[in-house]
Amino acid sequence: MRRFCSAIPLLAALLSPSTAEAQGGADLLRRMADGPEVTAPTFAAPTDLVYKVSWDVTVGPTDPAEAVAGFRRPAGLLRQMDLQGVPRQNVKLAIIVHGTATRSLLTNAAYKAATGQDNASIAMLEALNQAGVQVIVCGQALINRNVPRGELLPFVKVATSATAARAILAAQGYATWPE
Repeated sequence: MRRFCSAIPLLAALLSPSTAEAQGGADLLRRMADGPEVTAPTFAAPTDLVYKVSWDVTVGPTDPAEAVAGFRRPAGLLRQMDLQGVPRQNVKLAIIVHGTATRSLLTNAAYKAATGQDNASIAMLEALNQAGVQVIVCGQALINRNVPRGELLPFVKVATSATAARAILAAQGYATWPE
């Protein structure tokens, strides 16, 4: 009886919504990742290094009902590193959003009010955020594109500019890749 009772908290933790949501986010990242899975690379990623990469995501979808394609790149790198056994704590990623992709950072209600469509990027952005990816938006893009800061997804960080975000991340050791 004692064994059974001590297993109940463990089962409750395993079946909790937060665990299920995290697993769902990981599954979404694997499905949405760009590029094919490459097995048995001969130039493998060392598992003891810390990888820091940021991307500029500037192009929004031509159809507001579609997700921003640029969000697939960090998902692809996460999947690649997972396949090579690199611990997640050794993979530090960031997305710097500006240009027409800026509106994709709005809550669903705000996005729908602006476009008449649901924000198809939210699920991917939430999964990336749960995986530890920083989502940073250019503050100048918010102003120039009339995107209300108060209607952004809650985990989005606002930089003074995309250039400042790139400079800060570079000073922290991030390699930056353009879109």
